[in-house]
Amino acid sequence: MAFIGGKGPPFDADFSLLPPFKRVFGADSGVQKALCLGFSVDFAIGDFDSLDDLSVLKKIEHIKLPREKDITDTEALLDLLTKQQFDSYVLLGGGEGRFDHLIHLYSLFDRYMPPLLWMTDQEIIYLAKNTFFLDSHLGRTVSFLPATLAGSSVVSSTGLQWELNSYPISATSHSISNTIVDQRMKLVVQGAPVFVSLPFK
Repeated sequence: MAFIGGKGPPFDADFSLLPPFKRVFGADSGVQKALCLGFSVDFAIGDFDSLDDLSVLKKIEHIKLPREKDITDTEALLDLLTKQQFDSYVLLGGGEGRFDHLIHLYSLFDRYMPPLLWMTDQEIIYLAKNTFFLDSHLGRTVSFLPATLAGSSVVSSTGLQWELNSYPISATSHSISNTIVDQRMKLVVQGAPVFVSLPFK
């Protein structure tokens, strides 16, 4: 599980939705976010210029990067996860904030793989591959987006107010603000993975 800068899930988020994880990583201020939410951080990386209390690093194994560098702390963390051969990860943080930061973060998913699940302060985003089911979200708003900027796929659904039938999902084609009308929503994905995004409220 990886905590990064930007706005993350609120204290009342349902963390039982998180899949099992082995280790908790933090990038810069993501360390503080993890600790505030009650998670113990196993490893941290970054220049830590956004970390309010540097003393917390005394108890955490970490790599301190120079402030002047050609990659972001988040990219350094994703690179670390790749080198340690993690085949999936959960991402917490990265919400709202600067537009250039958000687009850069999104672009990293092409290079380092998209997260299995992503929680910001506003939404929870699932990674859908092949056949994907979502249970017990009757009445919720849901959107479908490419999981990578270069990704292209077609999707078909059951359980939505406006069903998707071989609907293209790519950088230029999204499905925004649909509504789940059944206890179980099914999405069949052909091609690249798709993000399934639900707002918390």
